[in-house]
Amino acid sequence: KISHVSLSQGIYILFGILFSFTMFSQNAIAQSNEDPEVMFNLAKEHFVKGEYNEAITIYDKILEIAPNNISTLKMKGIAQSNLEQHSNSLKQFFKVLQHRPNDAISLTGMGVGFGNLGEYQESMTYFEKASKEKPNSIVINNYKEFINKVILKYPYTPTQKPNEIQQSLPIPEWIKNNAKW
Repeated sequence: KISHVSLSQGIYILFGILFSFTMFSQNAIAQSNEDPEVMFNLAKEHFVKGEYNEAITIYDKILEIAPNNISTLKMKGIAQSNLEQHSNSLKQFFKVLQHRPNDAISLTGMGVGFGNLGEYQESMTYFEKASKEKPNSIVINNYKEFINKVILKYPYTPTQKPNEIQQSLPIPEWIKNNAKW
């Protein structure tokens, strides 16, 4: 009788443990779908495998939760650059630079993006800024050297940029009222 009672108690205990484990794992799975850190690590796994579209999809979900997450913006920009979506990658790096104007990775990303769009002078400007932040970076120095060689070998006229607006435009009254100016 003692072994029979112990066995039935053991079964109940085992069932209780399995039930608890199932509930815990379901909570962990539900949490991982909304936890930016877990999502970021999953995106990184895709990124490392070269599955950039999958990584970008996850980065977008993270950015819905945390729109100005610097690490996510940078990784999304790099993934887009690797997919040759240079205009889109420039937007991500630009967002980072609005918050961290001296971020070497984003400055380098801007240089790569403009270089791939054939804007070599603009590219060099960003590589120079990145080089000031990380003067010993082999990657940045290699990019600078490459762009210099391209400019020397294939002289070109940079795209003319629009002049700055000389006059300030009047602020509409409805904005002043809404902003309480």
